[in-house]
Amino acid sequence: MNAEADEFEVWNYVTRLSKINGTCANSYNDFPSFFIAYGEKYLFSIEDATLNINCKWEWTGVSHKFEIFNVGRDQCVTCIWHLKPDGPCFQDKLRGGEQCYSWDS
Repeated sequence: MNAEADEFEVWNYVTRLSKINGTCANSYNDFPSFFIAYGEKYLFSIEDATLNINCKWEWTGVSHKFEIFNVGRDQCVTCIWHLKPDGPCFQDKLRGGEQCYSWDS
């Protein structure tokens, strides 16, 4: 198991026109919704790094989903994500760069 995460830093590089609304949950908890303005970040912490976390991102008539934390995929204590129009990009310091993904839906 790779999971160690206890903190997430999510940056909005998607749109300057509106804030992004994020709603995240794991199999046991729904986390409070939050908004991120362009070029700004939102920080949140988790207590159980053994559960995947799925998030829904909404802005100006657009809605996407992405698993922001996958126990088998992600290796980080502070997981840093840059949300971009085509999908989220994980700032992967262990593997020397940015790993970008497509939106799950």
